[in-house]
Amino acid sequence: MNRLKIFKNKILLLIVLFTLLGGFFRFYMNTDNPPSLNIDEISYGYSAYSILKTGKDENGIFMPLVFKSIGDYKNPVLIYSLVPSIAIFGLNEFGVRFTTALAGTLSIPVFFLLLRTLLNNTRIAFIGGILLSVSPWHIYYSRYASESLIATFLLMLGIWFFLKIFGGEKWWTVGASLALTLSLYTYHSHRLFIPLFLIFVIFAKIKLLRSVKSSMYIFIIMTFLLIIPLIILVIIGPANTRAKMVFLSLDIDFTRYVILDHLHKQGENFLLLFFWVKRYLNYFQPDFLFFSGLNMTLPGSIGLGVLFLFELPWFVLGIIKLIKDKIPAKLIIVAWTLFGLLPASLTNNEQSTVRSLLVLPALLTVTALGADFFIHLVFSIRNLYLRIGTILTYSIFIAVLLIHAFLVFVVHFPIQRGEDFMEGTKQTVEYALSQKKQYKEIIFDPYRGIEAPYIVSIPHMYILFYSQYDPAIYQQEQKTRPDGSFGFDNFTVRKIDWRVDKSKENTLFIGSPWSLPENELREGEILKKVYLVNGGLAFLIVSPK
Repeated sequence: MNRLKIFKNKILLLIVLFTLLGGFFRFYMNTDNPPSLNIDEISYGYSAYSILKTGKDENGIFMPLVFKSIGDYKNPVLIYSLVPSIAIFGLNEFGVRFTTALAGTLSIPVFFLLLRTLLNNTRIAFIGGILLSVSPWHIYYSRYASESLIATFLLMLGIWFFLKIFGGEKWWTVGASLALTLSLYTYHSHRLFIPLFLIFVIFAKIKLLRSVKSSMYIFIIMTFLLIIPLIILVIIGPANTRAKMVFLSLDIDFTRYVILDHLHKQGENFLLLFFWVKRYLNYFQPDFLFFSGLNMTLPGSIGLGVLFLFELPWFVLGIIKLIKDKIPAKLIIVAWTLFGLLPASLTNNEQSTVRSLLVLPALLTVTALGADFFIHLVFSIRNLYLRIGTILTYSIFIAVLLIHAFLVFVVHFPIQRGEDFMEGTKQTVEYALSQKKQYKEIIFDPYRGIEAPYIVSIPHMYILFYSQYDPAIYQQEQKTRPDGSFGFDNFTVRKIDWRVDKSKENTLFIGSPWSLPENELREGEILKKVYLVNGGLAFLIVSPK
């Protein structure tokens, strides 16, 4: 009895330590890396700030369940979770990223508890917890405000609660319903996955259903009542706007095939099915899984996959073990993987790590099974020198790959992908705010990009955020100008045409080198240049002479 207690205390201590380690990876300098708040983060933050100050979003809607935001109709859970964070830490980078980093950290013990319930094996659950704590996929999405990360945390929590119901513990029913419902309200991918997965789990545990019938009735009724507003918003409201925008049929490659082949409707539908199968299978490519799936570096660079390369043998062994052995909840693990990739495969991206993040717990479960088997194989080697040599060699292999991951996160990612996070916009906006009173009008061109003006940066949200612009005033302002441009206060957001605009007086212009070409600017007109970390010129701030 004492040995069992000591073992449990050791496991608890180790889980706490690895949770703290995982928390360090997710919180440390997350205000500086990623190097800037991206468009979504800025929008989440200001919407939460507006709710905090007025009870309404920036468009004047009282406590909405869908935020119109910048026209992409964002989900509510992340935004509302930022309200207390911004109230405590302020409208800044840490206030916006705190909630996601916390959810990412808490995911580690939750995943341990889920695996222990799923597999009835503390050792494998412990390995799974360690793998999640250092997972590059999970760490990446934990370091900035991410609906997908929070939805996946709620998903793991909800499935753990749901599985506990089959153990005859009724009071878990409420927790399961609340967590899974919140996950549905948090991210679009989960709205397809959760119903399919829960139906499968219920059928997989059909023999236990009679003993928990009353709990299941409570779960179904409670969940249905909670999602009625979501159903209404999806059917007749704007909640499905984002899904329509990213559906597979809008993919540029698919559209090109249809146009080039001049297919009739029947042929187009067949091609769409074929195209979907191809997209689905792409998620099993080794390159995506182990080499460059995270897209943290430029094409041609050695990046990071969604799993570490040293996890490849463990993943293969896990699949073998899953096929050959009698693993508890084997079918549930397989269903989680197969159903989990379905939502992402239906969207117009080759391989989307954000939409497929919900499958990570299943992949790490398979990897943990293989890692446990691998450890058993290594320690069963009878020759002492061979056993020690194998351990040392593999340890060095792991250490090298972990160092490589560290360098990707700390060095290569900020340099190579800074523009994806709108790097330079904060510095530009802060300069504009410092000069605001000196100019009649400040015109900000929304198009930017080092290689071409292909990024629409939504600069007005950055201005609102960094000026902490009073939401009550913004909600009442007329923001469409007589010339059709958008603006508020003395800020105007529109495309700059320097041939026409260069004659405007008492005006500050902010744009990329594409809209403000240096060879057409006179001496003294350039007030400031804003560069990316990689040396690329992001913005010019100009006042005509």
